[in-house]
Amino acid sequence: MSEPIEELIDIYPSVWPHRDLKVQPGDLRHFAPMGIGDVRHHADESEDGSTYSLTAHPADPFLAAPITEPCGGTVYFGGDPNAADLAALLRLLRVKAAATDYAAFKARASHPEEHRHLTQLRLVRCAALVGLYGALSLDEMAAFPEQRLTVGDAIQKFVESEQAFWGVGMSTRLRGRFGGDGERAKESLAFGFMVENAYYGVYRIWSRAWMVMA
Repeated sequence: MSEPIEELIDIYPSVWPHRDLKVQPGDLRHFAPMGIGDVRHHADESEDGSTYSLTAHPADPFLAAPITEPCGGTVYFGGDPNAADLAALLRLLRVKAAATDYAAFKARASHPEEHRHLTQLRLVRCAALVGLYGALSLDEMAAFPEQRLTVGDAIQKFVESEQAFWGVGMSTRLRGRFGGDGERAKESLAFGFMVENAYYGVYRIWSRAWMVMA
């Protein structure tokens, strides 16, 4: 059985210590904007109107593509991904999978059917903690402790830990979590992954369920 992800990497508090931040890197209610800039000044809009400024993630799939990156966005996949396929997905999305300079934030949904997810893990690299959120100074960045797992390994281990917790496929533990009746409609484990900000390195993966109709 895979170990819980919080036993493999350091999970940081939702409120960053010793800083009065306008936007918390551990506030999982919000997604980091795309582009380059300081989220403390403009969290939802383009900072100065230039191509490379911060922009929010639109719902329209055409507009949601990052204007300054070749790839990114959100991908959904089933509950039993092959490790090699998951690594290939991260390569296609140009995720810095070998990085270990990140803070991790984790939360479980209190109402999965309403929130449409089960557990989420956000990885925020040091560059984002400094340039995007202002949570670290450059001196603090140099001394920031590295994680025991790389970004890529943390994502893989999160998948494995969620599989161990919920069960793969139509497990009894998932029954009713997303509104299924356990007979004609049964929940099955699945995942979502998002590149929130490719430039700074902000990534999020979450477990979810999809409805299998008998």
